[in-house]
Amino acid sequence: MDLMEAINRLIAASPTVAAHFLIALATWLLAVAIMLRLTPADEIKLIRAGNVAAAVWAGGTVIAMAIPIAAAMKYSGTTAEVIVWSLLAALVQLLAYFAACRIAGKTKEKLESGDMASAVFVAATQIAIALITAAALSG
Repeated sequence: MDLMEAINRLIAASPTVAAHFLIALATWLLAVAIMLRLTPADEIKLIRAGNVAAAVWAGGTVIAMAIPIAAAMKYSGTTAEVIVWSLLAALVQLLAYFAACRIAGKTKEKLESGDMASAVFVAATQIAIALITAAALSG
């Protein structure tokens, strides 16, 4: 393949790449916003105040949400598939998040007090489920 052919292929693929990226980004932003909104504590406020546990807790959320959405993009052939699989991956992650929070218990109090054990557990659970979901998306 010569340079011009490579450039032409890049130009031809650009709209699809852009669409998939924007869909995945929008899904990721929406899911993270939902998680942060439904947490009884104000994680962003706590992070700004220097609460490391809140940063770990929320950091697990943002990483865990990105992993299966990235897999959805990788293993989907069409834009419609990216939409469907990204939304499904986001739903699975939301369920994992709420299950981990339920196991950790007293989310607001634990976040506000800086409980690192709970924060690490919730983040690790989310990331573990994200990796499993990403693998499942690979077929």
